[in-house]
Amino acid sequence: MSLYHISSEMQTVIDAMLEGGADSPEAMTALDEHLKGLEAALESKAEGYAGVIRELEMRATARTEEVKRIRALADADATLAQRLKERLRDAMIATGTTRVETARFRITVQANGGKQPLVIDPGAVDDLPAAMTRIVREPDKELIRAALEAGDSIPGCELLPRGSSLRIR
Repeated sequence: MSLYHISSEMQTVIDAMLEGGADSPEAMTALDEHLKGLEAALESKAEGYAGVIRELEMRATARTEEVKRIRALADADATLAQRLKERLRDAMIATGTTRVETARFRITVQANGGKQPLVIDPGAVDDLPAAMTRIVREPDKELIRAALEAGDSIPGCELLPRGSSLRIR
């Protein structure tokens, strides 16, 4: 029996009991027994779900750790490759060599394109003309939250209800 079927049938039985669909004590007892059977089925199904959920969570954690391990290896390889590129470039510049042709590669030293790098001293920011600066406005969420919690009304802002989560221990 599926979880959907169990919950639907439980709701149907509960609705029948609340609407007084059982005229006799025997009918009410039968509905109560049926509900107990559905509760046992739900408990069994929930146990199975919890087992699968726990297994998937553990597998996700293991895979996340493996991703971190492989990412660290990839980062180490990329760092070493960058260092070796810089060392080869520096050696070629030091010897005045701008091009090397081998059987497998053509290696050249050339100037970078694109926009020229720009460095701005943090101490000089206050001295820049106003036309060369931007003012960034962003909402202070903590102040807005505190005002809404205090009962104030702020157009375009509202506190949403907290959701719920499933805990498996």
